[in-house]
Amino acid sequence: MIKSIAHELKNGDFRQDEVLVSYLKILLVTATRIKLEQQSPQDAEMQPIKQQFVIQRLKNAIEDNFRIKHAASDYADLLHQTTASLARIAKNHFNKTLSELIIERIIIEAKRELYLTDKTIKEIAYELGYEDEYYFSRLFKSKTDVSPQIYRNTVGFNRAIAP
Repeated sequence: MIKSIAHELKNGDFRQDEVLVSYLKILLVTATRIKLEQQSPQDAEMQPIKQQFVIQRLKNAIEDNFRIKHAASDYADLLHQTTASLARIAKNHFNKTLSELIIERIIIEAKRELYLTDKTIKEIAYELGYEDEYYFSRLFKSKTDVSPQIYRNTVGFNRAIAP
């Protein structure tokens, strides 16, 4: 296969790029098949256990860092995973994207703060890692269908004294 690719590179015939892409696809499929054949049954049995370990570490990482880390790549770096593999594990286990999990945790905390405190929306946004309170408000509204202020006025502890 490698010799064929090298020959095609030297040859430079019509539609060379398409032929090279096809060779590379064949090479990748073949390499994947070989890897799967070489994988031991113990490795296959350990995969779910490893994923559960990664899932627990991901939950802990989000809980510990959601106020300062909002990007999926931040969590991949923390857990020494590629963003793609961590995203795949999250999607398989939670049926949500990694970004959805992070934002979900941020929204839960925002609701808690709006409900239990009289902090301004700007203060809450800043504590949750958002410099721009308007961006935070748009994010909150896009996920809850109400603005932070309306949420506070209808659900918060001070709703009885709201105008």
